[in-house]
Amino acid sequence: MKAAVTKCIWIRHAPSWRPDGHVPAHDPDIVPDAASAAALAQMLPDDAYWHISPLRRCQQTAAQIEDILVQCDRPTPREKTIEHQIIEQDLGKWAGAKLKDVWAELADAPRHNFSFQTAELVPPDGESFAVQYERIALFLKNFSDKMSEAEKARAHIFFAHAHTIRAVIAYCLDLSLERALSIQIGNYSQTIFNFLPHQHAQHVGGQWQVEALNLPALPRPH
Repeated sequence: MKAAVTKCIWIRHAPSWRPDGHVPAHDPDIVPDAASAAALAQMLPDDAYWHISPLRRCQQTAAQIEDILVQCDRPTPREKTIEHQIIEQDLGKWAGAKLKDVWAELADAPRHNFSFQTAELVPPDGESFAVQYERIALFLKNFSDKMSEAEKARAHIFFAHAHTIRAVIAYCLDLSLERALSIQIGNYSQTIFNFLPHQHAQHVGGQWQVEALNLPALPRPH
């Protein structure tokens, strides 16, 4: 019998550096939070596969968590993979720009209640959230095919980005992209889905079971 369910843990990176009044740059360094990182490391399963966005903020967050595991004499990842498909939305010329300049460009554009952009809005020289979603959807389809052939279920941990995780939620729960843009995703938070392989998903309810959305990194009580 093939594996039953595969736990997929999506982690948003640590806070990243940006000047006040600016859109985040495309690839900034993190501003680490030691307490949150320690709490997150405590919550993660051992012997997991790690999938990491190539951007520095995810690389640095994963390294921070791995350092904590080593210090606590816990197992390091079974395997680490750089996943270019789970990179954050490309904001093009808006990345690192002054917010007031971006808002001026958006003066006549459709508005979203909880985001500075709508799903179809394309930043100059960038990609829309809708295009990012298609990239994430293809990644998840290929991942689900692979997991359906796995002989043993192991946890998979993804170090990724806020919009990436919103796209994952939209895919797994069949949400509209505009609703997905309304979801808060905090730094160091976990969004967890349990994947049911194709051969076991014979009834209603889909293949992605929600375990947690935007679960904050909090220390366990003693």
